[in-house]
Amino acid sequence: MTVPDPVRRHADARPGARALTTGAETWTWDDLDARVGEVAARLVAGPERVAVRAETSPALVVLVLAALRAGTVLVPLSTRWTAAAAGDARDRLGLDRALAAADLARLGAEAAGLDRGDAPPIPLDRPFTVVHTSGSTGTPKAVLHTVGNHVWSARGVIEALGVTRESRWLLDLPLYHVGGLGVVVRCALAGATIAVPPQGVGLAESVRRLRPTHASLVATQLRRLLDAGADLSGLDAVLLGGSAIPADLLDEAVARGVPVVTSYGMTEMTSTVTAAPPGAGRAELATSGRVLPHRRLRIASSGESAGGAPTLHAGLLGPDGLRPAGEWHATGDVGHLDAEGRLVVTGRVDLQFVSGGENVRPEAIEAALLALGGVGEAVVVPVPDAEFGARPVAFVRLDGGAEADGDALADALRVSLPGFMVPVAFHTWAGAEGLKPDRPALTREAERRAARSGD
Repeated sequence: MTVPDPVRRHADARPGARALTTGAETWTWDDLDARVGEVAARLVAGPERVAVRAETSPALVVLVLAALRAGTVLVPLSTRWTAAAAGDARDRLGLDRALAAADLARLGAEAAGLDRGDAPPIPLDRPFTVVHTSGSTGTPKAVLHTVGNHVWSARGVIEALGVTRESRWLLDLPLYHVGGLGVVVRCALAGATIAVPPQGVGLAESVRRLRPTHASLVATQLRRLLDAGADLSGLDAVLLGGSAIPADLLDEAVARGVPVVTSYGMTEMTSTVTAAPPGAGRAELATSGRVLPHRRLRIASSGESAGGAPTLHAGLLGPDGLRPAGEWHATGDVGHLDAEGRLVVTGRVDLQFVSGGENVRPEAIEAALLALGGVGEAVVVPVPDAEFGARPVAFVRLDGGAEADGDALADALRVSLPGFMVPVAFHTWAGAEGLKPDRPALTREAERRAARSGD
């Protein structure tokens, strides 16, 4: 099976329609097609796998779409990684070439004026991207996605969220995350405008300038927009993902008329798997919504969910080559489907630990903390304990940047939690910097602080 080259299709049918905008400049589909064709021509004679480590920009969007056209496998690497970590990934995967931001500019300049060439149908089973998992529970894995994985994922979101040619989706997620790549593919398939925030411009100002109809946000981004008093009235849907959404944040968003859409997804399933419908009520937003079209999800008797084709990744890449994915991918997430068929995620298999013979789920403690007034974000991790084996420690971000009062928080939690689940320490935290909190780093920090306090 194949799919028509999406950029060429819109360039032929709607050459003068808007395809990409930064606010300062706007490209039509004909403009975008010319740039994509020029860069694709440079990639055809190049290596099979190309790494790129650069911040989101129009040039990076062009590279993604050019790789789709040319058949190059693109490996976007996190700009948050150290140079050593990026080099390790290149060596581990045997990548042929690595590009940085300056290389993107040079590639575009060298390609300028080349014939845009043909854009033949694209096989759905062709490898397209390699995306590393967030590494929130260990070493990042290199996940290979096919063209079909991205196409079916995009089609499901397009259908569920009503994305059309008139839509403008804010590209506020990095392109080294599958969610950012998803925005590009959705817009390319639907003919919607890719709204790329200018470098150095804050999220609230980007929303004001670009006036998107759709946005993909994590909880921290939405909270900052609400705190800044951003005008979100022009949005048709705000797709929330990345991690659990605090109840107070949902309450405020609903009260202010923000069209939030709670969701659940993962890199191995090529982004979004389930989502609530636009305009869902508060009760439905407490869930992760229903399974979107073109996906498969099942819940095992243990409560662990598993995802299947056609959005299931092709396999994991490593030094020994590709380890193909099976028929189902066990997500590590525990949950259930409610009476309405909506997914309710309650925790992760690999986060549970034992304290004094009792099973402790950090997510339950985090939920109790978030239910307290003034707690904006919370992460609970275990620290070794000679008597109990492990004890919970909490990192909390309080509203207004207040310092955590451990005694007060512990007293408040004892009202709803048994004693073994009350954290033995509460540390003030600035909040998650990425799409998800870095639990391994917070665990190491908790252990360091525990060791210091024991000196």
